[in-house]
Parts: sequence; structure tokens; C-alpha cells
Amino acid sequence: MAKITIIGAGPIGSYTAYLLSEKGYDVQVFEEHQKIGSPVQCTGIVTYAINNIIKPKKEFVLNRIDKIDVVAPDNNSLEIVLKEKELILDRKRFDQHIYSKAFSSGAKFFLKHRFIDYKKGVAVIKNLKDSKIKKLRTGILIGADGPLSIVAKRSGLFYNRDFFMGLQARIRIKNNPSKYKVFFGKRFPNFFGWFVPESNSIARVGIAAQKNTRHYFENFIKQFKGKIIEKQAGLIPIYNKKAKTRKNNIYLVGDAACQVKNTTGGGLIPGLICSKTLVDSIINKKDYEKEWKKKMGKELYLHSKVRDCLNNFSDKEYNFLIQLLNKEKTKKVLKKHSREFPSKLLLQLILKEPRLLYFLRTLLK
Repeated sequence: MAKITIIGAGPIGSYTAYLLSEKGYDVQVFEEHQKIGSPVQCTGIVTYAINNIIKPKKEFVLNRIDKIDVVAPDNNSLEIVLKEKELILDRKRFDQHIYSKAFSSGAKFFLKHRFIDYKKGVAVIKNLKDSKIKKLRTGILIGADGPLSIVAKRSGLFYNRDFFMGLQARIRIKNNPSKYKVFFGKRFPNFFGWFVPESNSIARVGIAAQKNTRHYFENFIKQFKGKIIEKQAGLIPIYNKKAKTRKNNIYLVGDAACQVKNTTGGGLIPGLICSKTLVDSIINKKDYEKEWKKKMGKELYLHSKVRDCLNNFSDKEYNFLIQLLNKEKTKKVLKKHSREFPSKLLLQLILKEPRLLYFLRTLLK
């Protein structure tokens, strides 16, 4: 079997390494950071769909949420009661767990090593501890190295990428730990704000935006009177269906492939699904691009079209949308169907409330 080199030991890179090692492949993983799971760059909230891929252990789950408050610009809100509780993960421990599974399966990990280039089957790696350059022959190169993927850049797969910048603070504040809140309107251009409780005394508060993120973040966090414990930041890639994720024996997966839901910025579950698809494609010599788009392409495309639609909303339209959704018939649909896979959710919502077609007109363009 050909040696496989994976760049990036985040959850997607480590999960890919685990699946390949389990199948007997010789896998080496290079990660530029010194510690797995650091720095933390996400809210850590995942839908129950994560359990169908890799069930988080109890010790990785900080909180379980059974309600969402969707807050309109006029401060009216829609409460969604969830059929299945969503999880607030300790992402550092969760990431380290996947790394441990991969390591135990035989994958070799090299921390503080930065990918530099790849030419004619040779990966060029810099050891950040001593600045020495390594040249390693490899049969397959997998980029799981995040939104600014060097693998994508060096292979010509970076395309014309756009990003959200997310800013988040962990604050000490009393709250209802069973409910998280999302805020919409012109205060959050092209995205939204969030208040996600880790417990009844600590919450994660943040926003994402394409421009002037810090300005919007500072204005948003003023309304919460909690003490800031820690600040976190991270880039969120924007999915583009035109971007390619494979070139010869080079593959991209996860954030490096922009396999992200544009509605929420969530990439963990799509990335893990695409990781499994990538491994299956390598083992069974399938067309990875075709296979992952068969599984997730439609859903990610719908997420992107919904985001395009929302980006054109005025505050008045947001208020009206939440008013329409705040009816028992639509709330039942929101409870039953996961936002993870919008194809079923959108259809059922329109059947229950046809006036929503006014808002979804962008999807038909």
C-alpha cells in the first residue's frame, strides 16, 4: 500500500488517519501546532447527527441543549423545542480523543511540523522545533489543514475563497443552561450572533462577519454583563460548489475543502461525513469528488442558497419570517427535522406555510 500523508491533526485529519490506519494503511500526520485541540476556534455546538458518526463520550459533553431561542431584530423570539438534544462539546478533549484513536490504530503523528510544498510525489515539511526541512516520498497527500489550507494553495485547489471571521468570548454569567440563543438582523450582517451556555454560569457569546467583525462583536457583547474569561477567534470558510477538492493524488477534506454549512458555519459533521467518503474512495478507487457531493453536495448547496437569501433580508423581513415560523404547525416541523440536512426541512416548512416561498425565492434562481 502507498504511504499516505495527512496535513492537519484536527478532528477531520485525525479521523481520516484513524479510518485509514484501521484498514492497514501506512499513515503519517503532520500538525503545525504543539498541542492537539489548541487553539479552540469554534462554538462546540453540534446536532444529534454526530452520534451517527462518532458518539462523544460523556466526559466530552459540557452541556445538552433542548431548546433554541431565535431572536428577531424587534426582540420577539421563536422558541424551538428540539426532538433530540444538541451537544456543547469540550472540543479540545473531543479532538484529542479522535487523535488517540488514530494513534492507537497505528497512525504516526508529528507535531510542530509545517507543510511547505509537494512536488512529484515528495512532501516538503519543516520541523518548527529545529527549522530543519524534511523531504518525504508519499503516494497520497490529504489536506485537512483548515480554511487557509497550504495543501490547497500549493496544488492549485485554493480557488477564489471567501471567509467569515468568527469572534467569541467565554463569559461568566447566570443563564438557562437548557437553551441557546441566536440573534438576527442588521447588527449581524450576513450571519448571526449567538449565546451558547456551557453551564448555568458560563456561556459562549459571539458573532461572525465578513468585514468589521470586531466592531460588531464589541457592540453585541455589551448587552451581556458577564465577566470575560477567555476570547477565541477563527476563520470559517464559505462553501462554493465550483471549488474542486481533488487533483491527481491530492485530496482536500473538511474546512480545507470548504465542506461547511454556510447557514451556521458548522463544519464538523459535514467534514466527518466527507472523511468517511474519502477513505471509502481511496480504498475502493472511487471518484472522491463525485462521491462526497452525492452524499453532502445537495445539502451544502442548499445551506449556501439559504445563506444567500438571508443575506438580503431587511430587519423588517427577519421580523416577519420569525412571526411566520412562530406557529404551532411550523414549530412542529422545526422540532422534527434537523437543520443539519435542509432538503427535508425546507420542503416540509413550505408545505405547512406556503407564504415562506416569498423568503425562499432566492433558492429558485
